[in-house]
Amino acid sequence: MAFDYKKEYKEFYMPKGTPSIVTVPKMNYIAVRGSGNPNDEDNIIY
Repeated sequence: MAFDYKKEYKEFYMPKGTPSIVTVPKMNYIAVRGSGNPNDEDNIIY
């Protein structure tokens, strides 16, 4: 089952009426780096 961050952490994703400072808990994430057009066959690296 997928984890919905926007649903679980509404206080971080839904804007408030006034600016405020929030403390965000530690979370795991994955970052993917790359370049080029993913739809172009010449840029595929195996």
